[in-house]
This record gives sequence, C-alpha cells and structure tokens, in this order.
Amino acid sequence: MKQYISDADIAILKGDISKAEKLGHLTDQQLEVLYNNNLFNIFVPKKYNGLELDFIEALRLEEQLACIDGSLGWTVTLCSGANMFVGFIDPEESEKIFSNKKVCFGGSGKVSGVATEEGEYYIVNGSWDIVTGLHHCTVFTANCHIKINGELQLDTEGKPIYKSFFFLPSEVTTKDSWNTLGLIATGSHTIEAKELRVSKTRSFSITSEACTIDTPLYQFPFYPFAKFTLAVNQLGMQRHYLDEVAQYFEQLKGGAYEQFQTALLAKLNTAFDTRKAAFYSLAESTWFKVKEGIALTDSDHLEISNLCSELVFQGKDEVIQSLPYLGMKGVSNDSHISRIVRDILTGCQHSLFL
Repeated sequence: MKQYISDADIAILKGDISKAEKLGHLTDQQLEVLYNNNLFNIFVPKKYNGLELDFIEALRLEEQLACIDGSLGWTVTLCSGANMFVGFIDPEESEKIFSNKKVCFGGSGKVSGVATEEGEYYIVNGSWDIVTGLHHCTVFTANCHIKINGELQLDTEGKPIYKSFFFLPSEVTTKDSWNTLGLIATGSHTIEAKELRVSKTRSFSITSEACTIDTPLYQFPFYPFAKFTLAVNQLGMQRHYLDEVAQYFEQLKGGAYEQFQTALLAKLNTAFDTRKAAFYSLAESTWFKVKEGIALTDSDHLEISNLCSELVFQGKDEVIQSLPYLGMKGVSNDSHISRIVRDILTGCQHSLFL
C-alpha cells in the first residue's frame, strides 16, 4: 500500500494512541499532524485550500489511518466527510470558513432539531448526539425538521421535510455523552441549540441538484459515499488486528499450537484479502460511473450497501471467532489487540451498516 504520511508523523500518531484514549479525544500532537498534512480537507477543492484527492486515493488514505488507530481513522473520516459539505454551502460562507487552516466540521445525521422559518432566518432548537471530533470542531452541522407558519412540513409521503444547517461552537452548548466500548478517542459527544437565530445562508441540502461546486465528487450520492468511507475504516482496523495477531503468534513460535496458529492466520488473511479486493473493485467501478456522469441505479445502491455491510460483519465475526486463541492478550485493557477489537465492535454499530 502506498504510504500517504511520513514515518515521522506516523510515529507521532502512534505514540499518542494510549494518551488519546485516556483523554477521550485526539491529542494536540496528533491534531497537529492532521493539520500539517491537511487531512481534514481530503475532499475539499484546492480553491478552498483542500487536497482535492481522487476518491479512491482518499479511501486508501483513510484505510491507512484506521490501520494506525481506529479512533484516528474514524475521526478523520467523519470530519473530512463533513468538510465535504463545502460543496453544498453558500460560497461566501465557504470563503470565510475555509480560510481557517484548522477547519473541521462535525455533526450528526439525525433529524433531531426543528428550524422555524422567520423571514430570512430560522430559529433553531434541538439536540444532536454522536458528533465525532467535537473537541476540535470549528463548525457543527445538524439536520432540522422545517416548520413554517406553525406547521411542521411533510412531503407527499408524510415524511419530514428537513434541511441541514451549520453552527459555530460559540452558538451551541455541548454535553459529554460519549461512553462507549470502543472508538473512545473520537470524542463523539452532543451539541444543543436553543432559540438559535441563523441566516438562511446557513442552511443547505446534500443533493446533486443543490451542489455549489461543479466537480464529480459532489455528484456522488451521499449514502454510497458514506458507506464506502466508513467501511474502509473497518478494513483498516481489520488489517491492524491481523498484524497484531501475527506479532503475538510470532512470540509463541515453537509452541505446541504453532501449526494451528499458522493455519488460522493464513485463513484470516486470505478472507481479508478477498474482502478488500471486492471492496476496491466495486469502489473503483462506482467512482468511474460518478466521474462519467452515469447515474447510480437502485441495483448499484443495493450492491454497495450489501458489500459494505458484509465486509463489516464478516470481518467482525472472524475477529470474535479468533479471539479465544489469543488468551488474555485479546481481552486485556492494556493490550493493543483489545483496543482494536473494541473499536471494531463499536464501529459495527453504525446505523449505515444495518
């Protein structure tokens, strides 16, 4: 795999993994590496000081980060995916927001707020949880059910009509709520807004029709994009797990179970390689369609959803099935393997994989 980050920076990222977990969020040293490498802006156009990476290159970078540490990869993936909203918000707002070299979006996909229309403004009330990277976010995004003339708006199927909004940290309050088995250092806490008055220029929709930047990336349907980027984190964590298992078995070399351990690891690696090849094959063919302006069909959406879910849950099942052969090393809170397992299990709980 191509290495996207220098050995020196990787050493810094790895060196602070335990410290970040104790803090409950990435360390200043880790964040400095991310800022210096512009890693929250991998999907942001160069005109807004972003890297504007090719989609497949971005996936491979996210995989590498998740292989270093689950919380690290997850945070960069969720925040860089949110920074991609630059392609849907008002360009004048983008100019201001992305002048900050440490710009980092974070938010929630839940429609757990209400925005009441009032002239050229909205009055927003709501609470949104699981905001990844909350401690270092410079912008928060949230979805709100729209209310006009006292009536919550519904579409023809009776579903809520909603819009996405972005807020500044000074405009919301935060609440510590992230208390999970794994991905602890993502610091995915809660934001709340009460009677917050925001201009209509702070609202946006994540649809191809509403994009404000004319490049293929912003024609990529949101859910397939999100599923690919989240699933590749699981690939990275699964690879990390197998690397740690290999090191552990190497320490036991010469024991009574060496032949079994060798066979088990070979089986796990073969299954992983098969999953990874299928994943990138589908990601590349999908990205080709998006770049060529070929609309994804319902069948395409289903194939992407099924493959990403299978990758996640097959990998998780293999981890669980192999865990007994790692003894206490696999469940000790002080071991790298245990942290990786906890991160994998927590990542599997994301609703996009269900």
